[in-house]
Amino acid sequence: MKEEEKKQLEQEYENLKLLISFHESYGIPEDVKERKQLIDDILDRMLEIKEKLEHE
Repeated sequence: MKEEEKKQLEQEYENLKLLISFHESYGIPEDVKERKQLIDDILDRMLEIKEKLEHE
């Protein structure tokens, strides 16, 4: 993985953490299915990024 790709993934990971923090403060979708899907998507992407960075 190139250094630029690594930095992009690290930045995306930080952005996802901020997104979670934002939703904790300001709420998340009222619809249970929509809320669960949003959280699952964020966590899945964070895990994917973390795994890529650890294998580097």
